[in-house]
Amino acid sequence: MFKFLLDIIAPKKCYSCKKEWHFLCERCLSNMSNFSPICYVCKEKSNNFEVHEKCLKWVYYDKIILLSHYKNPSISKLIKDLKFYQKRDISEDFWLYLSRLFLDNELYKNTDNYIIVFPPMWFFKKLKRGYNHSELMAKIVSKDLGIRLEKNLIKKVKSTKQQSKLNRNDRLLNLTDSFKLNDSNITNKYNKTIIIVDDVISTWSTINELSKMFKCAWYKRIIWLIIASD
Repeated sequence: MFKFLLDIIAPKKCYSCKKEWHFLCERCLSNMSNFSPICYVCKEKSNNFEVHEKCLKWVYYDKIILLSHYKNPSISKLIKDLKFYQKRDISEDFWLYLSRLFLDNELYKNTDNYIIVFPPMWFFKKLKRGYNHSELMAKIVSKDLGIRLEKNLIKKVKSTKQQSKLNRNDRLLNLTDSFKLNDSNITNKYNKTIIIVDDVISTWSTINELSKMFKCAWYKRIIWLIIASD
């Protein structure tokens, strides 16, 4: 009721066209230069964003489903406001589009074979910000798709520097031993597909490190569900 009244008093407005009720309306999203299905390794066309078989030898993930380009001014502004300026409701518009994108590019029958997770934040960083924006999106995507969310499956066990400010070698060192898998309560993980919900792909290091952790623990497939990439 509070949110309903708030939307009446101060309705959401599309960052692109200023139309009310959404931070990003469907019309504006459809008019943007969004991603067609590609293999994220070689950037060539691919069915449903699957990594080509020839490219799998370079990475540990099986698919990266992408919504839009970060260079789009409205997309980048929305993500920054969601992450840094307490505009948590932006996650509600993003989850709608991410859920649809997943359903369009992943054929599945048994939701029990899927688990949704999100990249964790260092404890003090989350405490300072007040929330993990990726967790907000993952929660609603989980509810919408009927796939269970495992909030504590991945833990961030050490503080790391911002990846985008480091060179390739330093990025790898920065992430070494920074995540821990806590999957003692997961049964039949050999048939499980992990869906990792996040906002932006800025470097390969983070997505590959987390994917490697799951693959080395014998999970079947790793799918990333992402709002934007360069």
